[in-house]
Amino acid sequence: MNHGSSNSTMAGSDVMFMQMMIPHHQQAIELSDLALKISKNPEILKLATQIKAAQGPEIEAMKSWLKESGNSEDPGHSMDGMGGMLSSDELKNLGTLSGSAFDRAFLTGMIEHHEGAVHMVMMIEDSQNSDYAAFGAKIKKVQSEEIELMKKLLESIRSEEHTSELQSQFRISYAVFCLKK
Repeated sequence: MNHGSSNSTMAGSDVMFMQMMIPHHQQAIELSDLALKISKNPEILKLATQIKAAQGPEIEAMKSWLKESGNSEDPGHSMDGMGGMLSSDELKNLGTLSGSAFDRAFLTGMIEHHEGAVHMVMMIEDSQNSDYAAFGAKIKKVQSEEIELMKKLLESIRSEEHTSELQSQFRISYAVFCLKK
């Protein structure tokens, strides 16, 4: 594989990006595992499977690039509050939800998470290493597409909940009407 230079050194921005994106991707996999365990929505299950399938190998690639260049995987600081990362409390809360409440929270959290990743890609867009720049472009493309899909899924869930609520209100109104007869 061409690493864009004749030596195994990495630019500081390349190193920082990978050190930050590895735990970012790991959390996306953790979120996807929760979705696979809790959600019953086939589209969310498909999305969670897709995210795991893409980001697992990306983690391994980043770890390999860091190792080859003699850099640590440790970003040297906490990832809390960075780039769409969910806090430990938010993760814990997500794990307690079920049904459409879980689906809404998962999608909302994952949209923010993906938006954080897309923003982080700016760090390597102009990398001198063509492999890293292409890697970032792929992440940006895939996650931007997934953001749009998740927004549509979220809107669909909200629409279904609204319809269900209206149906319930109609049933109650009809029952009251019948009782008054």
